[in-house]
Amino acid sequence: MTSPSAEDSLELRAELLEVLKQLNRDDEEDEDVPGLELSELHHLLARGPLPQITRDETRKAVELLVTNGLVQELDDSRYAWARARVVTVRFAITPQGKEFLVRSLEKVGRI
Repeated sequence: MTSPSAEDSLELRAELLEVLKQLNRDDEEDEDVPGLELSELHHLLARGPLPQITRDETRKAVELLVTNGLVQELDDSRYAWARARVVTVRFAITPQGKEFLVRSLEKVGRI
């Protein structure tokens, strides 16, 4: 049986990987404006793989990934035709983030 802190660590790792997966999917879709806003990312996570995640948990996960260089913050306001509005602060996966995601998924045999 795993300890509560080990369970928390596994849960956090799963959340971080899901954030990276969503940002990677966005990167691969070749949108007119790269990256996802925090609210968009939270919406994708909450209605999909992590229905229990809160906005605060999403923000903390993104901050941790930015701190570790796996995600970058894009702060140039641009009009996004696909979204039909101006987007401001967005987050995008970095090459290091892609590398980490691939290695992590290979370890669990999901690639």
